[in-house]
Amino acid sequence: MNEPSGAGETDQSAGPATRGSDRSGQGRGRLAAPSALGLISHGLRLGHAHTLRYLAVIVTLQLVNALAVIPGVKALFSLALESCGLTNLTDRNLPVMLADPSAVLLLLLIAVLVLLAMGLQFSALIVMVNRQQAGLPPTMRGIASETCSALGRFARYPSPLLMAYLFVVLPLGGLGLSSVLIQGIDIPPFITREYLKTPLSGSLYAAIIGAVIYLNLRLMLTLPMFVVGRRRPYRAIVESLRATRRTFWRSAALLGVPVLASALLMSFIVEFLVWGSAAAGGFLEPEGAAWAASLGIGVGQGLGFLVIGATTVVIIQVLVAATRSRLGLPDNLASLREPAPAIGSRLLRAMGAAAACALVLAGSVNAAPVMAGTFSRAADTAILAHRGFSGGGVENTIGGLEAAAKLQPDYVEADFQETKDGHFVASHDTNLLVVAGRNENIYDMSVAEVTAVTQSVGGFTGKIPTMTEYLNRAEELEIPLLVELKVTGHESAGYLDRFLAEVDATGSAEANIYHSLDPEAVREIKQRRPELQVGLTIAMSIGAIPDVAADFIVVEQASFNPAVLRAAQAEGKPVFVWTVNDEATIRELLSLGVDGIVTDSVDIALHDRELVSSSPRSAYRVGVALAHLDLFR
Repeated sequence: MNEPSGAGETDQSAGPATRGSDRSGQGRGRLAAPSALGLISHGLRLGHAHTLRYLAVIVTLQLVNALAVIPGVKALFSLALESCGLTNLTDRNLPVMLADPSAVLLLLLIAVLVLLAMGLQFSALIVMVNRQQAGLPPTMRGIASETCSALGRFARYPSPLLMAYLFVVLPLGGLGLSSVLIQGIDIPPFITREYLKTPLSGSLYAAIIGAVIYLNLRLMLTLPMFVVGRRRPYRAIVESLRATRRTFWRSAALLGVPVLASALLMSFIVEFLVWGSAAAGGFLEPEGAAWAASLGIGVGQGLGFLVIGATTVVIIQVLVAATRSRLGLPDNLASLREPAPAIGSRLLRAMGAAAACALVLAGSVNAAPVMAGTFSRAADTAILAHRGFSGGGVENTIGGLEAAAKLQPDYVEADFQETKDGHFVASHDTNLLVVAGRNENIYDMSVAEVTAVTQSVGGFTGKIPTMTEYLNRAEELEIPLLVELKVTGHESAGYLDRFLAEVDATGSAEANIYHSLDPEAVREIKQRRPELQVGLTIAMSIGAIPDVAADFIVVEQASFNPAVLRAAQAEGKPVFVWTVNDEATIRELLSLGVDGIVTDSVDIALHDRELVSSSPRSAYRVGVALAHLDLFR
């Protein structure tokens, strides 16, 4: 079907009329008819017409990312580390990298490379969808030409605003458009936990998340405007903001309905696969049950890829249709029909079916080694109660400690920091506004003032204890501690001497283990007291494990991966992961055999350790492996 009004091979989206809609009078209205559900319906129909072609492009682009872009990014990042004399990047040594011009140049090169890779991924799909909606033939030459044109504009206009949208707003919003290149960009769980401690900070967190979602909805036409409308990045952003003004709920429906529908579909599929693998385990031998579970994982991963890919196509269909309406391009949605299957189409479908089978097989084979060992090493994993047990008392208080001791974890983790007069108290928060409603800093208060403060968190109240009180009560309860020394930067001279003196005065120094986020504090304590077990805590880390003379490392879960575990254990250093509260991740870490899990969900973690250590992996592994596809897990 050809576009009316003299549109050529490249459609009116490539012509001069789209370059200055403000001057021509086009594009002044907000999102226009048809309705949101009508657009989604058309998107489903049009996406179905060329499902395999779209999925083939998605697979190809993901392979390019996996085989070329990601290795390239890793190589450039390694060069950046080498340039500034680092072995890894953490939140502590980031200023060192940013002070090195060569490293900064390499980081900018990484940003441009990722921008171009994401530009290629989204541009190719948008071009295909736009040509379909314009009635143009889906020729490889035409698609490649328009995609290269869009990619050239990504290279010519590497806008910081566009990068901020692609690298921050888009991944944090999670509203259907994503890429393997930005999947790891998220708010770290430990930050989320801190914000959700009290209604005040929880409201602030909700406002931040609401703002991110709002920005996603307002900027949802940015990429189609850039590709279809050939706008520069700034103009594309402005056009999207204008088009989505006062259409919040319609915009939310355009993105939310496809995302929610696909999420529910995959959730039911995963639940069925979990039920099926459990049923198979009831009448099969352990080896057969393991293979059945592996097959279930492969099927789930294959279907997940297909459903997510199809949802992405539907969303792009909807966004391109809205963009064409905004640009005043002809609306052919109602007249476009799915072509009758031809011989080539049947061949393509056969190839697609074969590819789907290959995905399932690949997922099954990948899962098989995990199932090879019937049982995991989870029994050796220590469970550490994070700041006590917040389900029975305020964190870092005697009440929270006593509540944790009743659950019998292997350790209780607790935070300690220095007061103005050189004593140490149990508290994570330096400022007491969130936990006590007082805008005061502990380092500006005396120990008497701090211990008089009443905290109120999660329906519990409690006083801030001194470190001596906390350590003595732990010894009475016969529960060992993971003692964290919090270095705020406001410590007085000789603070480590006073810290060790207070610890020694309790008589339980060697019964506990110690850690800190400050590498210098870790080095000093280990140098002065080599008999103590001292670990380094890492909030953010990319690259090799830090080169610090520590006995173990404590890694925030967003920075943990199996490679970190292997590297640390190769050096004889146990690995603890913090703060892990969702059950699927707890079971995953137990299956991997990490040395310790720091968690608020102590009761759940203890139960899961028993389950994972005593049950064949096939009994729980399907749900763990597919939890990211299931709303109910």
